[in-house]
Amino acid sequence: MKLNQLLSEVTIKNSVGDLNLEITNIHSDSRKIKEGGLFVAINGFSKNGIDFIPSAIENGAKAILVEPDVDISSLQISKEIPIISVENTRKALAQTACEFYHHPSQKLKLIGVTGTKGKTTTTFMIKSILETHGFKVRLNWKHCCLY
Repeated sequence: MKLNQLLSEVTIKNSVGDLNLEITNIHSDSRKIKEGGLFVAINGFSKNGIDFIPSAIENGAKAILVEPDVDISSLQISKEIPIISVENTRKALAQTACEFYHHPSQKLKLIGVTGTKGKTTTTFMIKSILETHGFKVRLNWKHCCLY
């Protein structure tokens, strides 16, 4: 998918480089980036994502997303690799992943069951009814939701 299409929902503060290139994977872990990837440099609690940009590029990153406070011109990166400063890298990671995977959450129907008694019985009854009618159902015990 083209980088500019992936960024269609993202608030871009600044960018350097060609945004019309093909992206084959997205990740915030530089070790998991593959050839043609988009690396999202997220500031963690103990480490800064920009410290892992060289590793991401070595693993095949073809574009980098950074926080708005990062001075793009100070990064020692080839001009062939676009660097995009975004308002919020965590949000941008979610937005680009949704676009890359064609918004999978829009294809799910959720049913939540709340209350103090009868949740287990109710969820199993709903699950049985839906499966009887040919629906694929997943029951999540931790959150008491049907997918």
